[in-house]
Amino acid sequence: MSFKTFDLAHDVASLVSAINEVVTISASLFSGSGETNVKTFTNIATASAAPALGGYWQTVFDSAPTSQASTALFDVTYGFSTGTQLSGVGLTYGSIDEKTKVYREMASMLLGSADARFTINSVSKNECFFVLIKRGLMKDELKKGAVSVVLSGSTGVVTASDAGAATSFKQTIGGDYAPIYSGSSAVELAQVWYNAGVIVIPASGVQLPWSGSDAWSGSVLLTSSQSGTTIDSLAYGLRAHVQKINFHNQTNLYSTVYFCRATNTEFNYSSNPTYVDTTQRIRVTSGSNVLQSRTYITTVGLFDANDNLLAVGKINKPITKAPDTESIFRIRLDY
Repeated sequence: MSFKTFDLAHDVASLVSAINEVVTISASLFSGSGETNVKTFTNIATASAAPALGGYWQTVFDSAPTSQASTALFDVTYGFSTGTQLSGVGLTYGSIDEKTKVYREMASMLLGSADARFTINSVSKNECFFVLIKRGLMKDELKKGAVSVVLSGSTGVVTASDAGAATSFKQTIGGDYAPIYSGSSAVELAQVWYNAGVIVIPASGVQLPWSGSDAWSGSVLLTSSQSGTTIDSLAYGLRAHVQKINFHNQTNLYSTVYFCRATNTEFNYSSNPTYVDTTQRIRVTSGSNVLQSRTYITTVGLFDANDNLLAVGKINKPITKAPDTESIFRIRLDY
């Protein structure tokens, strides 16, 4: 067996390649209450049946949640900060409202502090909806510049996207994010957090196509439903106002390529004991008139600095190696 040390400056290269999958979530999944493809959770904190507090989120599937063929697409939830006038009103677990817990969790994960506020269109938003793309679907992240949402309400329909975010995204402790701008007025409608797979939509704002008179769940209005209604009802309401969400799943494939070079003076002898006879002379292949030594390479191994075998590459057919030939084996490790 022969060994050779890599020249890290010339024999090793790193690269990143992206695999994209286009996904469209249409209005059929955002049609309001009563859908068979929505899974709700009852009293997660108390594990009791009464009163029905509605849990902390809803999960939307592409078909019935009980079907083995169904796939969870995204979660929908709602939260408000302790700074809102609605804080402490309505349903509570102990001294902290369930909606406050949701907001603080999102702020902690994305903004780096549970006491931070999401700022959209230069205004701190104390009440927000959160659409969390399931990681099993999202894989690594959402592709920058490929996210768009279509919202509707009493004031009309608004289409917004993160066009141009591939070169203008921002970075913070929660990862990469960018505003989602309304195409007609170029104002910030929402935010998308690519690495976490979260879309943040404020509950109110002049840029949104709904007002306090919009019914969110049955006869519940936006102005009253934020404090005294379950997160389920609010999630139903949001989905009734969302016509479509488009995005691309992006899986970043990180690779290291090793170029294993066998020059004309290398790897021309074998450590196999049958390669030489009892007098240590190289055995000549029966019937061959070739006088120079030659070997047949079948396997390439990668070892660490302590000679521990890390990876093995098999060649589909033996490669002849002799003093008058050279070979380069390209080994790619993906992770």
